[in-house]
Amino acid sequence: MPDVFTAIAVVNTLSMATAGRRREFALLRLAGAQSAQVLRMLAWEAVLTGVVALLLATVVCASVLVPLSIAITGSTVPALAGGPLAALAFGAAVAAVATVTVAGRLAMRSAAATPGGLARAVS
Repeated sequence: MPDVFTAIAVVNTLSMATAGRRREFALLRLAGAQSAQVLRMLAWEAVLTGVVALLLATVVCASVLVPLSIAITGSTVPALAGGPLAALAFGAAVAAVATVTVAGRLAMRSAAATPGGLARAVS
């Protein structure tokens, strides 16, 4: 059950952080970027952030599990189930990319500029 709460917290944080970048997206579109390009950029940012997060999580978990494994079994390799770990990592990556992409698409629904050519104040 804590995993569900963690997933909800991560999705909420990513959504709010992406929605807060609305002015940046408007500026990119005014500079000539297409919406699809901005969404691809967001997806790659989410993938990179997810990879860094998984690497940091691996280091933190290894710092605890390796000494525990040495103390219990005498081996430096902890006994972990690869399938569930891979499914968790894949699910986290999919959730991050989907959340950022959907939030970015919603943030870019309004026009980047008014018909008169003046940049619209996006708050």
